[in-house]
Amino acid sequence: QKLAFTTELFYRDLYYLSDVYDQQNYGGSFSFRKPLGEHSYAELGYTLQKVKIHNIDDEASPEIQAEEGDYLQSKIDLSWVHDTRDSVYITRSGHKLELGAMLSGSFLGGDADVYGLNATGSQYFSLPWDTILSVEGSIRTVDTWGDGKNVPIFERLFLGGANSLRGFDYRDVGPKDAKGEPLGGLTSAYASIEYTFPIMEKVRGAVFYDLGVVSGSAYDWGGEVNSDVGVGLRLYLPIGPIRVDFGIPVQSDEHNDSGGKFNFNIGYKF
Repeated sequence: QKLAFTTELFYRDLYYLSDVYDQQNYGGSFSFRKPLGEHSYAELGYTLQKVKIHNIDDEASPEIQAEEGDYLQSKIDLSWVHDTRDSVYITRSGHKLELGAMLSGSFLGGDADVYGLNATGSQYFSLPWDTILSVEGSIRTVDTWGDGKNVPIFERLFLGGANSLRGFDYRDVGPKDAKGEPLGGLTSAYASIEYTFPIMEKVRGAVFYDLGVVSGSAYDWGGEVNSDVGVGLRLYLPIGPIRVDFGIPVQSDEHNDSGGKFNFNIGYKF
């Protein structure tokens, strides 16, 4: 049988998510992955985790204060992927499309009745002189179901940072409280176009444009648009690919800094 089984035990101290609270996740997960033809596969996973929102600043807003506590999340994830990329090292052609769904709630023994849907895709074009044009995008939404009253902050959607809107701080795009602290949204969408070119062996330059929106309601695409332009370097080293980008906002809402941002990332895009 061509069937992959993966299991994981984890403890994650996510102190970098916010300046006004800390988050801890610990638990376990397992998943099964089955190929569906030459380029596609489906994956079914289950996660049971304890999520703790703590160390909340005394001056934090009531919206952030209300998130304090321990949550037991029991959830199922299902995804389908079609991947024709020629490489994950330097991708020059092909595409990747992923459709996914998540469901968590009391019927699985947890206390967060939430579901989510997502679709992401990327396309790569090999152009003359070893240049590459890539286009990628993603749409996501989360909402409550059953007895769920609100989506907890650890399941809300954020944009900003090295993997989405590179001209903005990490998770800084989207709804905020009166103090300017990100609260996350229930619907997000972003798109990016990037053109890379060789500079020397294992070093490439890049120019890019990112566009995204995060709204506070499920299935609501009417949030305020944020966008940026920028330049970057791609270094292909023995430890793995390194991306360094500098993005400058073109459109930003009133809560976001309009100055440029450096973003650093290491690793492959699987």
